[in-house]
Amino acid sequence: MRTLAFTALAAAAACTTACTTVGPDYEAPAAALPASFHQEPSEVAAGPSLEGAEVVLATWWTAFDDPVLTELIARALANNTDLRAAYARIAEAEAQLGVSRALNNPRLDLNADYTRTGITENSQFGLFPGQEREFDSYSLGLAASWELDLWGRAARSIEAAGAELDARAFELYAARVSLAGQVGDAYLRLRALQSRAEVARDDVEVLGEQLETARARYQAGLVQELDVLRASTALQSARATLPQISGLLAQVESELGLLLAAHPGELTELLAVSDEGVHVPTATARLGTQVPADLLRRRPDVRATERALAAETARIGVATADLYPELTLFGSIGLESEKPENLFESGSLVHQLGPRVSMPLFSSGAIRANIAAQDERANQALVAHEASVLAALHEVDAATSAIRWSRAELDALGRAREQAELSLERSRALYTEGLSTIDSVLEARRELVALADMRAQVAAALSRAHIDLFRALGGGWPGEAEQPDA
Repeated sequence: MRTLAFTALAAAAACTTACTTVGPDYEAPAAALPASFHQEPSEVAAGPSLEGAEVVLATWWTAFDDPVLTELIARALANNTDLRAAYARIAEAEAQLGVSRALNNPRLDLNADYTRTGITENSQFGLFPGQEREFDSYSLGLAASWELDLWGRAARSIEAAGAELDARAFELYAARVSLAGQVGDAYLRLRALQSRAEVARDDVEVLGEQLETARARYQAGLVQELDVLRASTALQSARATLPQISGLLAQVESELGLLLAAHPGELTELLAVSDEGVHVPTATARLGTQVPADLLRRRPDVRATERALAAETARIGVATADLYPELTLFGSIGLESEKPENLFESGSLVHQLGPRVSMPLFSSGAIRANIAAQDERANQALVAHEASVLAALHEVDAATSAIRWSRAELDALGRAREQAELSLERSRALYTEGLSTIDSVLEARRELVALADMRAQVAAALSRAHIDLFRALGGGWPGEAEQPDA
């Protein structure tokens, strides 16, 4: 027994000084990033000439100075069901890390056993003379085992579990970024629809007045009945747009309710148009200079794919360790007796102690195939990480382009609206003087309303493009540089 104990202690000491860790040591991949963006975000972002504070990407929605938007995002971050599931995945990863750490430690079990054994009389190993055919056995004892981490299997498992936990945390932050962007996008679409509804109601009111004018002129014998019919048709057509817009508003409100985990109708009062009328929020703060390298730090989805790569790389070491011997120290001490009253006597004491070595000799290539498979899983994770970096660059470029062209479109629509208002004014004057038909007035009115409707949509699209840019730059979560001290 002393010899076995000495052997076990010697093996433990040898492992402490000579154990090695198989598998590749992880190094974060160096992303091939350009020195600057194709289009500098700060040159097209909101208010580049303003002297005010820069946009704080962690809370980009405050740049819109809209209390309703801020409240919606705060409630979504607190209540969204996808985020709650992401928190649960983090807790699961923490528990799995605890499992991996525990497997590297000795194990101690308490065993208690009772068996009743029956022996056959009809075999070459039948009953001995005087032996009973059936007998009882009672046992009580402690068993301990410890697999020494000779090749770093446990260390690599802990490394993989730790990286997996990091990945789950970054996935949560990525979900926050996406959620805040979705809420902001839906809110702006809702405000745009409300603005379009306001334009449509004004159009109905004006066309109603135009119809009364046509009727009065018809009754005075100044125009044909056709003018009345055409004015009435234009009015009914304008009225038909209101139910369509109302239906779209209901859909967007429902979308927001789902993002906020709110019941149907719960947000109606909050989203209602104020007495001051519809306001489509626009970002007013300036955006500081950004460089592509910041995406590796600020984008949580990119960080998540990098941590997933680290986990898969560590698992190569776990798979490789299967090629090498396993050394386990085991020992047990207990009591065993055929009668319970004799169980605690000194003569019932039993014990075992010693090392156990297990070495794979032949597995038909299964171990090496598993290593090759894990290598490929790591390669897949590397490609996924590279794809996330590339996607981030393109998202920034797409958002800056959308801002640039939406702003240009908005300027063109403003100039077109001035011309449409002048055209409508002159058409009305000619119609009043009897020098033109009502068709020219209605056509000029349709052009003006169409431009107003389009302007409401483009204004919202411009603000939504700013949200896309803030989100593409990794806004919406407290990046390392912006996290408060614990």
